[in-house]
Amino acid sequence: MLIAAGMDNWNYWKIMPQLVTIVITTVFIVTISFIYSRKVKKMKSDDDPRGIVLVVELIVKYIEKMVIEVLGVKYKNLTVYLMYLILYILIGNWLSIIGLESPASTYTVTLSLALVTFIGIYYVGIKFQKLVFFKKYINPIELITQFAPLISLSFRLFGNIMGGAIILSLLYGVTGQIWAKIPIIGQANFLIGGIAPFLHMYFDLFAGSIQALIFGMLTIVYWKLQMVTDQKSEVEIKLPKKYRKKHKQSHLTEILENEREFLDRFLKEKK
Repeated sequence: MLIAAGMDNWNYWKIMPQLVTIVITTVFIVTISFIYSRKVKKMKSDDDPRGIVLVVELIVKYIEKMVIEVLGVKYKNLTVYLMYLILYILIGNWLSIIGLESPASTYTVTLSLALVTFIGIYYVGIKFQKLVFFKKYINPIELITQFAPLISLSFRLFGNIMGGAIILSLLYGVTGQIWAKIPIIGQANFLIGGIAPFLHMYFDLFAGSIQALIFGMLTIVYWKLQMVTDQKSEVEIKLPKKYRKKHKQSHLTEILENEREFLDRFLKEKK
């Protein structure tokens, strides 16, 4: 009965303010991508990048460097996804400066973004660890902790963005009540006019940028953790089979401790 009554009162034509921001953010990213593509096609091989081309290439290089440092050169193709993820959160937060609602101010958006990362954890874990990935589920506690990345990512982004919005709302309300007591000029809230711009720059621009970078960085870090196993060394040199067999059962920490000595011996034999 309660559900039926709620559905009857539901306004199907009412659009959530976050949805408007999502549409504007998506259209903006697609438009910039289209303009960048057109300009790159018109450029000659010896032309220096300028304007929007230079800005986009700087962003791509920065995020690509982040991916390579964490995951390795082999997975630099993930730069496309990570770049869109960071820009989606970043631009959505920046649009709050003009009065729009940030998409991250609703938990459904942050949960959806974190869910993609969460599914990626299982995909990468099964791909690299095979059946060993499910070994940890023998411990019942691990069944609960598996959802920690999903909860942590979604609530961190939602809490930080929503927290800033609540602080600003309270500040507007309190200063409005105080300033309204002043006769004649009380209709104009000059008090919030001197404070709000700096707070908006911090919560909407600075904090919004930091949260976007943190979300993107944690995404690839969580995936990287599933690529590292006890049977694999972090040494980038491809060693011969006899050395790999010899150290196959060595623990990762033991390999790192003896890394210098082992590599010195290997390089001397190569000479």
